[in-house]
Amino acid sequence: MTSTSPYPHSQLTQGLAPVSPCSFVCPQAPLPSKIEKDNISCSISSTVLEYSVPSSQIALVLQGLRQPYTLTPAHAVPLVSRPDELMIKIQAIGLNPIDWKSVDYGFGIPCLPYIAGRDFAGVVVKAPQGSTYIEGDVVLCASTDYRDQRKAAFQEYAVAQEHTVCKLPSHVPVINGAALGVAYVAATLALGVCLGLRFPALTGNDLCDILRSLPPDSFPADVRSECLNSIDEHERPCTGDWVAIWGGSSTSALFLSQIASLAGLKVILVVDVARHGARLANSSCILIDCHDPARAVETIRGITQGSLRFGIDTVGKETAAQLAQCLEADSEKRSHLVGLAALPKAEVPNVVYHSVPMKIFHEVPEIGKSLMLWLGIALERSLLSLPVVSTIPGGLGGINAALDQMRQGQVSGRRLVVPV
Repeated sequence: MTSTSPYPHSQLTQGLAPVSPCSFVCPQAPLPSKIEKDNISCSISSTVLEYSVPSSQIALVLQGLRQPYTLTPAHAVPLVSRPDELMIKIQAIGLNPIDWKSVDYGFGIPCLPYIAGRDFAGVVVKAPQGSTYIEGDVVLCASTDYRDQRKAAFQEYAVAQEHTVCKLPSHVPVINGAALGVAYVAATLALGVCLGLRFPALTGNDLCDILRSLPPDSFPADVRSECLNSIDEHERPCTGDWVAIWGGSSTSALFLSQIASLAGLKVILVVDVARHGARLANSSCILIDCHDPARAVETIRGITQGSLRFGIDTVGKETAAQLAQCLEADSEKRSHLVGLAALPKAEVPNVVYHSVPMKIFHEVPEIGKSLMLWLGIALERSLLSLPVVSTIPGGLGGINAALDQMRQGQVSGRRLVVPV
């Protein structure tokens, strides 16, 4: 099963990692004098759209590993605590593989009880003075800061930092916006940071240039080398270079292939052609069937004639190892392999392995702003095809059943979105 999770499977363990008791408590907000049936009230004047936010909400809470999430009424609504934070009334939640894998395998859960969920879209109900956003804006959020439960998706209200949200154009429905965030961030960081791709010039920003303009201590120590030394300047992709993406049906692969093509690269997608070929047939990518890996490797090598230096895997350790066999380096330029799911242990000479530094999206505002600005313009101009979405009924109460579908491998080539 193809995974779109940006978190390495290599973090999974045979046993369950210890989880500490949760020390985070959402303080209570004053109860507004009037709360409508949808838990939010608004009054419209000639100049201001004002919202009242309740003190409690319904949330989906994980009480223990390998357990279903529990629907919890009267859960405290989180409060903003920084001048760059927004309060968002969630209208739709996008589900990711990590939402069930973290529960089953015991990773990415810093404490219990815990509120999960990384992708959502909704309406801004509180914004600081001078913010780029105003109350009433409809935005998507990629909530990669999983340690801060205020920012989690599985609740009615969430806090988000300004540089992690993107205003949705009027022609992009909320349910589609909820399916974009984390997959887009993973794709753009893989291309722009790990591989050093210069993005199509919508904003004039280059991620490598941004990173190198900042002090080294701007980045967490564990990703600093990836941010600053991921690729030499002369090795960065140029127009006409090949990139191969193994696991081409994932949402991350959808963005990887489109952005790479917009930047002038030639793209190969390794995918289950029988299942996904019709959907991908109109793309400019070359499709190679994944069922015979050895044949796929031989085909890629034949198409690229020894010139493939860039590979991105979205599936796992085995497929990443197969993709590494397709890469060729020369005496002046090394090859580069990015693993969105995992990387092989065996090293290949002159092939540099990369893991996506997801945390810089929320921890380095300059990066988050650049990515969300680019996405906003691309959506406004309809430059990106959006993933296929299937909506799940039942609101927060329907999430457990939807995650079971994902566990059983019933979801591929589409995103599950839960309207709230």
